[in-house]
Amino acid sequence: MRVLQLIDDASLGGGQMHVLLLSKYLQLEDIEVEIATEATGWLVDQAQILGIPTYAIAISNKLTCQSFQNIYQLLKFQKFDVIHTHGGTAGFWGRLVAASLQNKPKVIHTYHGLHYLNTTQTKSPQQTIKTAIFQKIDQLLLHITDRVICVCCSDYEKAIAAKVTSPAKTSIVYNGIEIDKFSDPLHKETARKIFDISPTEFIFGNVGRLHEQKGHKYLLQAFSKVADRARLLIIGDGDLKDVLIKLADDLQISDRVTFLGARSDIYEFLSAIDVFVMPSLWEGQPIALLEALAIGKPCIISDVDGIPEVITNGVNGYLVKPKNVEGLTQVMNEAINNPEILQQFADAGVNTITEKFLAQNMAKAIADIYTTKTTKS
Repeated sequence: MRVLQLIDDASLGGGQMHVLLLSKYLQLEDIEVEIATEATGWLVDQAQILGIPTYAIAISNKLTCQSFQNIYQLLKFQKFDVIHTHGGTAGFWGRLVAASLQNKPKVIHTYHGLHYLNTTQTKSPQQTIKTAIFQKIDQLLLHITDRVICVCCSDYEKAIAAKVTSPAKTSIVYNGIEIDKFSDPLHKETARKIFDISPTEFIFGNVGRLHEQKGHKYLLQAFSKVADRARLLIIGDGDLKDVLIKLADDLQISDRVTFLGARSDIYEFLSAIDVFVMPSLWEGQPIALLEALAIGKPCIISDVDGIPEVITNGVNGYLVKPKNVEGLTQVMNEAINNPEILQQFADAGVNTITEKFLAQNMAKAIADIYTTKTTKS
């Protein structure tokens, strides 16, 4: 069986990590896997290291004949048994082109969160129209899709409610990570030298693009009321970078908050911090959270969407309602003052990953989807 994984962006992110690990472990299921994405980026580099063939392909989230043609030329001359698309842009063009082929491959689409259905602000009439258009497009594409995969039950429920999929055509497959990679953390003092952290500081760490979704505004507001001996390190880049840097300055915590930008040394970062914190406003199933649990870091994270499928409050982490600055401040201070419960959370978090979120199990479940006969409806 020959499978093409199609994703429009090759930069480091949860979807790209999913595609890479899925491709790696599908090879162990005797499936020939190749990846189509943009010409350069983290995903391309990592695929080359693993010996996974890649195709450079340029597709846009705007309606252009060139995007269609770029994928069409690839699928016409390279015969794949399965086309597996990831994300909205790849899901649109990949499914559309696959349906136009004379010898149609099996078409699988994964929703890594239905972001157009999530917003924390009142939508303008233009935004409401845009959401309705995206929803209608996905409803139409469902008819030319053999199987839809959701990465958590929350996404499944949203997708069913929005009628962009149906129960009969949908599978839930949790994201998976390589726990072996994180089971032996770098010595904390060694890791801290990389990030210029002293051995005695209490470090909260966050990983995520600087976007409204990730709730950094509320994290900074909460941290401004956290004990002075703590520091906050943030990995990620995005449109809100300048706004958040200014907010940290306005809150007079610039000396305790470090914006590290986009980085790939997440293993080292997680080894260096004491607590992972992610106050997102909406989430599917973030890879960064799974990695933090796997390396044995206690986590503080918003009680939204698919997160309660990973974190049980008071068992393997803290759950906090989104936008709840006071609640977030409280549990961050509690974390600083209760090392015993942090160790309990750390141990339970590793068990959570081992039981439910291994990359090889994810790949096996998806391989079964590839090989199961389906009919479009």
